[in-house]
Amino acid sequence: MTTSLPLRGRALLLALLALAVLPLPALAAGENYGRLSGYVYDPTGTPLSEVPLTLSGPALQQPQERSSGEDGRYEFPLVPPGEGYTLEVKVEGFTPIKLTNISVRLGQTTPVDVKLEVFTETQAVATYEITERVNPIINPDSAETGAVVTAEKAASTPVYNQVQTIAQLVAGVGPGNSPSLRGGLSRWGKFYVDGMDTTDVSDGSITATMNYYAVENFEVITGGLDAQYNALGVVQNIVTKTGSNNWTYDATLVLQPAWSAAKTQYASNQPLNTGNLLNSTTRQAETTFYAPLLAFGGPIVKDRLWFYASGQWNFSMREIPLTIKGQQENRPRDTQTKLARLKLTWQPTSRDRVSFAVNVDNNTITNNIGSATTSPEAESRIDRGGYFLIGNYDHSFSDNVLFQLQTGATYKHAYLGPQNDDMNAISHADENDNFFTTGSSGSLSSSIAGNYSTEDKWRFQFDPTVLVKAGAHQMKGGVQLGYLMGTLNVGTTGNYRYTDKGGICNPEDPSTFGYCNTRAAFYGSNDVLGSNTTSGAVAQLGAFVQDRWTVNRQLTLIAGLRADVGRLYGDDGAFVTNLVGIGPRVSATYDLTNDRKTLLKAHYGRSNEVGDVFIAQRANPDIQRYTATFNPAAGAFPDCGPGTPLANNVCTRSGGANGRSFASTHTPTSVDEVSLGLHREVSQGVVLGTDLTYRRYNNMWVDEEINQIWDATGTRVIGNVNGTAGEVFLIHNPDSAWRDYKGVDLWAQGKLGGWDLLASYTLGFNNGTVASYFDGYGSNPRTQYLFEGPTPDDIRHTLKGAINYATSFGLDFGVRMRYLTGTPLWQYQSLTSPNATNLYRSPRGTGYTVNRGLANFNDPSTISELRNPDLFVIDAQARYDVGRLFNIKNKFEITAMVVNVLNNTSTTSIIDQYAASNSNYGLSRGRNGGLQAELLLRFRN
Repeated sequence: MTTSLPLRGRALLLALLALAVLPLPALAAGENYGRLSGYVYDPTGTPLSEVPLTLSGPALQQPQERSSGEDGRYEFPLVPPGEGYTLEVKVEGFTPIKLTNISVRLGQTTPVDVKLEVFTETQAVATYEITERVNPIINPDSAETGAVVTAEKAASTPVYNQVQTIAQLVAGVGPGNSPSLRGGLSRWGKFYVDGMDTTDVSDGSITATMNYYAVENFEVITGGLDAQYNALGVVQNIVTKTGSNNWTYDATLVLQPAWSAAKTQYASNQPLNTGNLLNSTTRQAETTFYAPLLAFGGPIVKDRLWFYASGQWNFSMREIPLTIKGQQENRPRDTQTKLARLKLTWQPTSRDRVSFAVNVDNNTITNNIGSATTSPEAESRIDRGGYFLIGNYDHSFSDNVLFQLQTGATYKHAYLGPQNDDMNAISHADENDNFFTTGSSGSLSSSIAGNYSTEDKWRFQFDPTVLVKAGAHQMKGGVQLGYLMGTLNVGTTGNYRYTDKGGICNPEDPSTFGYCNTRAAFYGSNDVLGSNTTSGAVAQLGAFVQDRWTVNRQLTLIAGLRADVGRLYGDDGAFVTNLVGIGPRVSATYDLTNDRKTLLKAHYGRSNEVGDVFIAQRANPDIQRYTATFNPAAGAFPDCGPGTPLANNVCTRSGGANGRSFASTHTPTSVDEVSLGLHREVSQGVVLGTDLTYRRYNNMWVDEEINQIWDATGTRVIGNVNGTAGEVFLIHNPDSAWRDYKGVDLWAQGKLGGWDLLASYTLGFNNGTVASYFDGYGSNPRTQYLFEGPTPDDIRHTLKGAINYATSFGLDFGVRMRYLTGTPLWQYQSLTSPNATNLYRSPRGTGYTVNRGLANFNDPSTISELRNPDLFVIDAQARYDVGRLFNIKNKFEITAMVVNVLNNTSTTSIIDQYAASNSNYGLSRGRNGGLQAELLLRFRN
């Protein structure tokens, strides 16, 4: 019987491998646990088999038991991440041993070897307790790169209380809450919560955020992915806290009054003719933030059923300094965020564990436009929120066969529209007054014609996995099913929008006819005056298999294979395309010094993107806009709409069927990664590492214009392939659409005395032809060669660190710093015909030394590198446990945090658009936010 289980496991894995070659893809489940493994030896170094081992710790409701194999190796595969584990070994004839203070990290293996001593008479009544501080950062079972940030590390680091901020601390990860990774796009990131994929179905962000202090561990994976993951970007796996037999509570209050933040010394969001003047004499804009957070957990049924609940409510007000018609005003942008979460955990038997969690959030923002070209009554607001439901089930058929299921659903709703909720108000923009907008907000963005939108997104996920141990092989296989869908409704209030000249046009009032210029009417794709609703969906199903072979104590080989397929559907369920990708993985780790202190890692792997809702919706029809030019002689606007002849520039049309269609076949976007790393424990608990990485991103999504014929200079359309003027786009994945990354990370991580280190330096080179999906590459074949060069996120040098120091008397300090060199820019001119495109005249990342009023185009001697300024920011905090002064058993912490200690408000981006006259080329486009301070009061046990 002990041999039949592994055989059945192998049969199951073979069946999963067969599924992997069927037309099915996946978004793999994340890890919820860590592992503990090692070897048991006798005094001569000979491996001992069938030795019983018991693992206990505060994160375990019940101790776990395992036995060593024929080679002396043991493994505890499902260990909740945490500190203070104890491994106990009792064997007849040998001295009993306890190894204590063992740490287990999320998704990593902690190596702990056991050397038994022969029992003697003098030790007859003794139990030896040996303290060993093993280092879980040295992970011999995987070639993955990244870091695990514990809840305590996060709390002692000066970062805002957002779960999305943690990934920025890790080597190779870019800035922002949806960060890019090693030459990739931010939209490729993956967010897992308790092992389930909660990534937004269209943009790579998290579906719904959560209470920051409800998280136990933040796992950030940057490369060397095991076969269970399919990601082209950074993987963030957030494991939340679980209730236990002990009652816990955690209450925090965040305070940031107006006096604690530096005042803005310059006007933002201004028309450029105001010059972004510094040192305004009017009242300076203020910023405030307040947030109560509460979390508590405990037993419902002791030893069987536990709960953990949390909530958070953020109140934020950030005034925006504006200069409107010569008058300064500080327009308040008020933001409220409400978060709530409940997690239930049930362990009916020692072999079964079930958990269920629900997370809800809501976020509202007023005065969202915040522009000097928008009147207060034309402001818009955001109202968005969502939830996710997560179910996990773990079952141990035996010590050698484990089953896991991660399943759930996510939902996200987002509304952007008029702040006054007047859906009949009509927008007026005065082109004689810098297109100042009144009545109702203008368009949502340059790419969305309407001024209100409602978007709903869903994800349904079902991911079973089987793990089988057979001798020195640890095998894993799984099937991952997902269904992603979304609907988008876009419209314009009142169904009309006016562009006026010098006043407000009212076509019913002859006294205003002198102000009348153009009027746009908006129709849905069904030719009915009103809004436009479209939809998209992606069906996903996939499979993976992986074998981790512990060849011996020094060498581990990991081989895996996954198959991913996506079936995309556009508007009204119309089939778009299939995307099929195979992702092989092979890795090796080698302990160079045979002491678990020097690890060499090598990896090759491929991940494939098999579509999302954003791509599925790309060819959907847009809202139609019919623009009429006022006829002064008739004193009226001509009737322009569906069926109206478009002639003599009286009526123009845009939107509707957008001229885009998908190619018949596609090669999915993919990344090939080759990496080599050397990790060395330089002192007890501290590891230094060097990771070399090459990544090649292939076959990115492009809109290729296939109708217009350009002249040799690429500045004028001289004909059309189909004989009809207009753009026609083919959506596909050409081989010429690529990016690559070459880089090295030097990093330090670990604890040394009172110090806790997480620091890195990255030298990286990002190049390619595509900045993002559908970014204009392919719109003009004559200038396509100019697109090759440094990508917009090419940050050559990045130095970052999160360093903490804890004293013995309850006071600790945290410092976070980051230095980033400037990103490339691309000098361009606006080309009004055809179709208001941008004209690039030098390779990406370069510009010209331009004299005002004189363009030096086509003179190679004037070309130079063009980049934004470098950025250097330091944050700091101090935290003290006041409870120690009054001998309070529980912690009462007061934290003072200062963001941007140096109050560095230097320019972060410059204007790279050139014009022959009135050019603002080279002026400041944006500045770094000023100093802000927060006070946090936290009471917890």
